[in-house]
Amino acid sequence: MKQLLGLTPGLFYIKMREMITRIEKGCDTMERSELESFLKSVHFEIDKEKVVKEYQPSIVTVDGEEVFLFSKGFDINDSPIAENISISQQPYHSVIPLHMHDYIEMMFVYRGSCTVTVKGNKVVLEKGELIFINKETPHSVDATTKKDLIINIIMKQDYLSPSFLRRLSQKSIISQFMIESLVSTRKQNHFLIFRPDEKTKIIEIMENMMCEFFDRDFCSEEIIDSYMIVLFSTLLRYHNDPTTYERSNDSSLLEFLRYIEEHYQDCSLVDMGQRFGFHPSYLSTLLKKGTGKSFKELLQIQRLNQAALFLSHSDLPIPQIAEEVGYSSVTFFYKKFKELFQETPYSYKEKHRYDKTTQ
Repeated sequence: MKQLLGLTPGLFYIKMREMITRIEKGCDTMERSELESFLKSVHFEIDKEKVVKEYQPSIVTVDGEEVFLFSKGFDINDSPIAENISISQQPYHSVIPLHMHDYIEMMFVYRGSCTVTVKGNKVVLEKGELIFINKETPHSVDATTKKDLIINIIMKQDYLSPSFLRRLSQKSIISQFMIESLVSTRKQNHFLIFRPDEKTKIIEIMENMMCEFFDRDFCSEEIIDSYMIVLFSTLLRYHNDPTTYERSNDSSLLEFLRYIEEHYQDCSLVDMGQRFGFHPSYLSTLLKKGTGKSFKELLQIQRLNQAALFLSHSDLPIPQIAEEVGYSSVTFFYKKFKELFQETPYSYKEKHRYDKTTQ
């Protein structure tokens, strides 16, 4: 591919569109082995002062600091974010000033490293690591070098729709907590950091998704959506690895949730407090503050999620399932199950049996 570095912004845009058009017409097929060369060929600088002057972003004050409101991504097309999901590169040799936006952003380090400051926390990301930054969360990015390839994935709030999230694991309170951390309006000022190791194959997933994005073809949108499901699911799968997830005090919160997941049948706040060395009342406060749910609510959700698994994947009678997950009263189990899933255990079981026979 022809090198585009050194071109004026206008000419760069024209050449870039020509290149993408050739790809779309099938004149060029991008493989994973070609991806890095492609990214390097369109790697670009951006001038902070020029950006502020041309984009003229609004400014708000957050915690005594001026924060820019960006509605555009610093991408290869220099255009407003129009798609539900957009993939671009972080420009090099430029500090991205303190800013926030009305979409969720994921920054992935494909090569090199990157330093992001969020809520006063300076986070250094290395190759293969990524950070999710929720909407309306002030953050800045230190200048990178030509050796650093930082990928930005911008997701509009509508992208993480209920139908999308239903395709992820809903049988774990940890998974639900992490997903809600990204989409809940209660946690707009929030971010998640993942430091996966090589076994997660995150780089491979990201490469496949980028190739599909930059080399559009039939059903590309659906394939990209599927890769996003694989990406989210893979990150959630490895939440047990302490190096995978990092978010200030939420590391200990994950330990609390993991304890509930593992001891849901006979878990009590007193036993849990003894396990972690906290008074039950204080532990209850930590859970409520961190998740927005009480200990009883979290325990209820985990028990009912496990019951849903039994209903979908076993022939156990419903009363036995209720007892298996920790309910002594079948009537109470029916009531709580219907509150969470909006249908009775019997109808849930019949529906999922039907789904399995038609697959």
